Amino acid sequence: MKMVHLNQILLFTFCLIISNSCQTKKEKIPGIQPSPAPIDNDQKLEWFREAKFGMFIHWGPYSQLAGEWNGKQMKSPAEWIMNRLQIPVDDYRELAHKLNPVEFNAHDWVRLARDAGMKYIVITAKHHDGFAMYHSKVSEYNIFDWTSYKRDPLKELSVACAEEGIKFCVYYSHREDWDHPGAYGNNWEYDNEWGDSFYDKEKFEKYLEEKAKPQLRELLTDYGPIGLVWFDRGMFTFEQGMDFVNLVHGIQPATLVNSRVGNYNQELIGDYQSTSDNGMPPGGLKEYWESPQTLNETWGFDKSDTLWKSPETVIRNLISIVSRGGNYLLNIGPKGTGEIPGATLEIFSKVGPWVARNAESIYGTTANPFGELPWGYCTVKGNKLYLFVREWPQNGELAIPRVHNAVTSAYLLLDKTKLPVKQVAKQTLISLPSKQADNPMTVLVLELDGSPKVDPPVVSQDQNGSAELNYLKVITHGKSMTRFNRKGGFHISKWTGPDDSAEWVLHVDKPGTFQMVIDYAANKNSEGKPYEIKVGSSTFKTFVLYTGDWFEYHKFPVGYIEHLEPGDYTVNIRPKESGDSYLMWLRSITLIPVKTIKKEGWGVN
Repeated sequence: MKMVHLNQILLFTFCLIISNSCQTKKEKIPGIQPSPAPIDNDQKLEWFREAKFGMFIHWGPYSQLAGEWNGKQMKSPAEWIMNRLQIPVDDYRELAHKLNPVEFNAHDWVRLARDAGMKYIVITAKHHDGFAMYHSKVSEYNIFDWTSYKRDPLKELSVACAEEGIKFCVYYSHREDWDHPGAYGNNWEYDNEWGDSFYDKEKFEKYLEEKAKPQLRELLTDYGPIGLVWFDRGMFTFEQGMDFVNLVHGIQPATLVNSRVGNYNQELIGDYQSTSDNGMPPGGLKEYWESPQTLNETWGFDKSDTLWKSPETVIRNLISIVSRGGNYLLNIGPKGTGEIPGATLEIFSKVGPWVARNAESIYGTTANPFGELPWGYCTVKGNKLYLFVREWPQNGELAIPRVHNAVTSAYLLLDKTKLPVKQVAKQTLISLPSKQADNPMTVLVLELDGSPKVDPPVVSQDQNGSAELNYLKVITHGKSMTRFNRKGGFHISKWTGPDDSAEWVLHVDKPGTFQMVIDYAANKNSEGKPYEIKVGSSTFKTFVLYTGDWFEYHKFPVGYIEHLEPGDYTVNIRPKESGDSYLMWLRSITLIPVKTIKKEGWGVN
């Protein structure tokens, strides 16, 4: 038996070598050159930060079912119909045979994205159903070999994207594959879903090596430069996720990888963060992020889903996300025929012209420096503040938090009409026309004498006198970043040395004595690391305690601050020493008013 197993391994290894050798000789797309390797991660992200707006496309055999099978209607996303209705593999494969998208036109799809203002397209190369929407040599279960269509939509889309200057990107379901007996997800026909920590490792590795990784190599080798690979549903282990990151970067170093490549409950990996579906982090995140969102309620086409977002909602979502420092990845679900639903075309036809009129205020901008604004949103580019007025002031005057620069000009972006502006003690006031100049939002431009200099956000005490310092109003320095994780929630991390810190401005109007409590998670790599917290002139020195393997948060008392008087204080936390691992995953520091100070035990100064 051992000899047979060894022979199988040798045969598999030989086939893999031959397969990889053949791949290097495959014909590439004419006229499309691979992207040069980036100098660093900032350069790699440059096009993504500039783009801001992308098109997500969910399309596969499920699209022809349109949310219904054997008289049963889906009550959840249409692309999950095989799983939710537990369609047998053989039955679903038979349905896939009938896929014949005769109305698909790659150039029409790409022009739709371009005209809506989208700068990149992400299409499902393989969704969880295991069916490849391109001509895969790894598995015959693909649109070219399995159907009568005999065309490669992804190849056509990659060429059309190159011609229109749109970044071509692919979605690939790497862990989940309901067709393969060794992959995750099909628990109605295969006995392979026992939870994240319990799975058949041998069968799963076989799936990865014989299907997932080879198909990913095909996509990265035969379809020109790939802007990003959008993985989904995570992975069992950190190491498995890193295998896919390294596979992508090893073939196309300039290609981005989203954070869903790794285990959702462990440390984030990849080049940028994907939020939860339809998620929008309040206040934004410092680590670059993208929000995938639906145009109606589902991702794949569902004939019964008519809850379409209005053009006004799409525009507001775009600006809300961009003003918080992220990208908006908006989904469409074509029909099985390749036709784009009429409602999608109608919505995009109204979104595109507004985006085009206001393009300067969207692409290549950075986040709102003021925090949340009651009347709308703000973006920044160079010495310009772009002000998106959602709620038109009744008094005809727009109040902006104080900027320390001199204002050189204020005008409507639409037609460059000049607007009166004055700077008073704590704010800038712009006189507005009697009504909105554009719909659904009017964009104003405030030009300054240099890059904007604004007051930092201020944390105030609640009615009981407590103050919570968290990711929302933090100022991070060095490598420290605000981040999000499915298990860890919003937190601050990536700090490894004294130059990396988190800082807040705390306003005290209810003086007294306070106990300081810190809420963090730390694994064994962080145990014992020294750190300090400064509150005004008071310094607290302590060390990190182990709380669990991943994002197991615990609250610890740090000490007491006596006689904290009214005023503004700077609160700063930083590692005391440099190291290879993060200091901690910090959720919050809280100041709690107390009447007495404990004399012994934890939390005594």
